[in-house]
Order: sequence, then C-alpha cells, then structure tokens
Amino acid sequence: MESSLISIIPNLLFLIPQIIIIVACFINLNHRKSASGILLLIGAITNLLAFLFNSIAVPILMQQANMDMYSRTIDFLMISTPISFIGSILFAIGLLLLIQEKTKAQQSA
Repeated sequence: MESSLISIIPNLLFLIPQIIIIVACFINLNHRKSASGILLLIGAITNLLAFLFNSIAVPILMQQANMDMYSRTIDFLMISTPISFIGSILFAIGLLLLIQEKTKAQQSA
C-alpha cells in the first residue's frame, strides 16, 4: 500500500490546474448562466473524474488485486479514455460557444 501511495502523490499535483479550471467554470456559470457555462463545467468535471480514476483508483486496484500493472492497464484505459474524450469535447464546445458569445457582445457594444 505504501508504494501505491508514493506513486499517487506526484499525480495529485496535476489536480491543482484541474481544480482551478473547475472553480473558474463555477464562477463563469454563476456570473452568467448559459449553455457554454454548463458545457464547460460538465467537461471539466468529467475530465477530473477520469483523471482521478486513472491516477488514484487504477494503482490501488492493481495493488489490491496483485495484478501486473501493464497487463490490466489496457482494460482500465479502454473505459476511461472515451469518458475523458467526451469530457474534453464538451469542454471545447463550451469554450467555443463562450468565445462566440463574448465576440457577439463586443461587436454589438
């Protein structure tokens, strides 16, 4: 268990930017409720959950099941990669909609 904890700690550093993005999405959604804000938030949360699964749950599951880290990793990636892809697409669409909203607001002003 100690070695899995040591392998998890560096991955937790990558949580900081993702949490900042989620906070920014919440602020954006509270400031102005729109489809772009909802898509941004859903995409960011989906990516965070996929990251947590890959960096925390997979190493713990591998250690508890006494499996080879590389033999079963493919199975876990087949589950988390499409979920992460969908989250990234939702975030990108939300970002494009937000940019479109901001440029329309600037042009009309």
